[in-house]
Amino acid sequence: MKLMKHVEANKVRFEAELIQGHKGVTVVLVPFDPEEKWSLKPMRLVGRRHGWVVAGSANGIAFDGYIGERWNRFFIIIEKNLREAAKVSLGDTLKMMVQPTSSAGALAKALEQSKVTTQPKTPRSDAIQPQESSRPQSH
Repeated sequence: MKLMKHVEANKVRFEAELIQGHKGVTVVLVPFDPEEKWSLKPMRLVGRRHGWVVAGSANGIAFDGYIGERWNRFFIIIEKNLREAAKVSLGDTLKMMVQPTSSAGALAKALEQSKVTTQPKTPRSDAIQPQESSRPQSH
């Protein structure tokens, strides 16, 4: 995977309301298309899911995760520990900052978070397979 250069230029700031999404997942809707904004294809996540792996902050609290895409909308999952640290609940507005990352820790978090979302019927064919250097290589 290519390294993310010009990190500062890739930062996107926005405000978004914390809402309850499908399956009870708590999210903020992302007001931009990450592929268009960053010229990056999404990563293949769990099953047929895909998303853009990000590092960011919610009300100044750092987090790793991903921007998911479902039903022509983009979203970021805001987990309970992040909601508590940011002191927000459903209906509150969060000040968000996100940027793409190639961090292994952020990818691991994105893979874990994606398990709770609904899979699309068909996988996105141009999603990038993550580099799984942590897996043992068979010889």
